[in-house]
Amino acid sequence: MKTSVFPTLLLLIVTAAIGYLAYHMANSNADVNDIVVGIGTAVSILLTLGCVMGISLLDSRMNVNMKAWSISAFIVMIIVNLCFAGFGVSMPYYVIVLALTLVIHLWVVWKLSIIKNV
Repeated sequence: MKTSVFPTLLLLIVTAAIGYLAYHMANSNADVNDIVVGIGTAVSILLTLGCVMGISLLDSRMNVNMKAWSISAFIVMIIVNLCFAGFGVSMPYYVIVLALTLVIHLWVVWKLSIIKNV
């Protein structure tokens, strides 16, 4: 597994922009929940796009599998985070859904990284 510096820097810029977008969409009266949505969105986007842009596996087949999974997880994360930010669903549901989707994503990426033969 190796990381690339320039795509990782671009990833941080994209993550900050999408996190601010979610914070701005949720910013009804600038309470703590809006900050949680902004930070949660930034963390989830960082973890999903990090596997697409910043990390490369040595095996090309596994690299394609990880990137395909991470792109699909990124799409799910964007939909989930922007729906929670836009519609203002309660915070416990947001934290639970975000934590479960992140755990599933990280578990699949971890399993993909330790598989030796496809």
